[in-house]
Amino acid sequence: MDGRYIVATLHICAPYGAVPSARSVCACGRDKTAYGPRQTLALVQRHTDHRTACPLRADDRSAAA
Repeated sequence: MDGRYIVATLHICAPYGAVPSARSVCACGRDKTAYGPRQTLALVQRHTDHRTACPLRADDRSAAA
């Protein structure tokens, strides 16, 4: 092991002809869901943005500095 571990996951479900959905979960306690095309795309963006704002990742960045 190199010390890395999973902090956050993003699960997207977009079956053909059905309503897409997504779930964003983080070890810091964040757990968000979205249904529909616009909301799912917005959640993907918020998940990406959370990577810079997550308190767990902030601790990793400060320890590395």
